[in-house]
Amino acid sequence: MKVTLLNSILLTENRARTLVAWLALAVLLGGAGYAQATLVSIKLTADALGLGSSDINKGGTVDPDMSGFITSPTTGEGSILSIQTDGLAGPGTAANPLFVTVTATTHLDVMTNLPPSPHDYQAGVLFISEEESDLPDGKKEGLGVRAFKVDGLTGRREFDPDTLLPLLTIEGSKDVSGGTDNEPYDPSSPNGAPHVDEAVKFDFNNALFNVNAQSVVVLLSKFDPTDIVDLHIVLTSGSTLDFNFMQTTSTSIFEPVGAIDNDLWKLKFFGLSGLGSGDFVDYFTVRANDDDPQDPRGTAEHFLITGFTAAPEPATIALLGLGGLALLRKRRV
Repeated sequence: MKVTLLNSILLTENRARTLVAWLALAVLLGGAGYAQATLVSIKLTADALGLGSSDINKGGTVDPDMSGFITSPTTGEGSILSIQTDGLAGPGTAANPLFVTVTATTHLDVMTNLPPSPHDYQAGVLFISEEESDLPDGKKEGLGVRAFKVDGLTGRREFDPDTLLPLLTIEGSKDVSGGTDNEPYDPSSPNGAPHVDEAVKFDFNNALFNVNAQSVVVLLSKFDPTDIVDLHIVLTSGSTLDFNFMQTTSTSIFEPVGAIDNDLWKLKFFGLSGLGSGDFVDYFTVRANDDDPQDPRGTAEHFLITGFTAAPEPATIALLGLGGLALLRKRRV
């Protein structure tokens, strides 16, 4: 039998649904004073998200939109992945509200000579892998970033003229990539390698949930022990925290899943300096860039974001099962 997701760190879809239903029932029966938050577990593969059983956005054009996962028609925006509390992609329902929205950016280190705004050059297109059979669970699977092919002068997305339906063209590796782009933006050759300095943004639904900052654990796959990552966190209080050049040598933050050569690492917010037990996350971004600024390379990091866990604040966790009824309940002082 396959090992439970994230080596028992993340809950399986069925266990998560059962736990949510149990907690909703407990609140309904008078358990509104439940003292501990319950983890919501998200796995970022096509199968786990309910988006099919094949890689998404793997080829030269974007795949068709589906419920919970679209390519934004707005210039300057790329993919938009909406995830519910049951771990499935979708806009949210009363029983399973929208929990987090995932977007991406690319070419972040290109800051000069950019085409007129708005443009699509830095809009990230999300790649989502199919479920892999490698163990431990989570290895070599997850979510990465690709880029639009753009017109050099306008920086706007291009369509493939050879497809029956007008499909947007995309390029680049399927990972969250770090390194150094060609500086500055070159209108004569805006496309082609490298496609690097990319970030993925996780934006929580703060209208319904207060996500405890210390509870967040992100799983990174294909992450070499020498890789680095930047983390940007914005709290609901408005405070901003930046943790740059984070390495696996920081054992309070990084923890391997199984053997080191699995290249599977937990990134634990609990170990970050400056986060208190009463802090809640508005959104956070995970960024890959060059691991050696003194000797920059075209490509440095290459990893996937396999999933994450997070604990909504206890008073709001009731929303998972009670829908609109929970909105009538007041937080206990």
